[in-house]
Amino acid sequence: MKSNSVTNLNWIGSERAYLNLPSVEKLQHMTIGRYGGNTESGAHKNEDGLLVWQSISWEFVTLIDSHSSCDSTELIIATLKENENAIKEILDSKIDVLFDQIEKLLLQVFKSDRFKDKCRVLQGEASCLICIRKENVLWWFSVGDCQLFLIHDDLEKWGQVSLNQRNYYEWIGKVNTFEQAVPSYSLGRRELRRGINYILLITDGYLEAKEAAISIPDLCRSERLVVSFLNILHCQQTVDSTTLVLWAVQNELDAAIPFRLII
Repeated sequence: MKSNSVTNLNWIGSERAYLNLPSVEKLQHMTIGRYGGNTESGAHKNEDGLLVWQSISWEFVTLIDSHSSCDSTELIIATLKENENAIKEILDSKIDVLFDQIEKLLLQVFKSDRFKDKCRVLQGEASCLICIRKENVLWWFSVGDCQLFLIHDDLEKWGQVSLNQRNYYEWIGKVNTFEQAVPSYSLGRRELRRGINYILLITDGYLEAKEAAISIPDLCRSERLVVSFLNILHCQQTVDSTTLVLWAVQNELDAAIPFRLII
């Protein structure tokens, strides 16, 4: 499928903050959840951002959580959109070359003098999580503390649900990891298991809730729980914003399994 059949969504919290307003909407087969925080507890802004490109054969999701302003969120989204044609051309390529090419392109963009010059004049900085799913592979690029979860029975029985680790001292923006001699970020690739795989990207505002009434695996397995999940954040008067993207992938391909379990 070529990129002229792609569904697009981009949103920045400064455009609509969702203060006191948990929101859930469908974007084709994906669920988008947004909540800006409870104003009675002091919430007054939403600095999250989201960019989604969705094809019949792949998903490209960028989740951003900035602080001090939305400057870095706006810059990251604008920069990715400037490179939209090149990115989508790569996403339409064969899976055995796709991920090497996308890593090369994104690192070239973020390490470029043009991008770093723009970052230097920003107010604040951001965590950024970029995730791609094509066929039976999930790929991610992470700077900062946004979270990525992959839920499947095979993985959950081993306690394996989180794909990336939250890093508190990585950012893109005024303070910029790509200004360092050796930038700090993480990259990963994961084979999807056979059957239904649930993928969740989420910013960390939900961690302010004193009582986690809905677990991440339960949330992922039931779209109807997303509304309840965000309403609980409002009732518990969380201040920080929470943005999430959730979808399920039915993988018909066999996944790796130890030889001792085959015989």
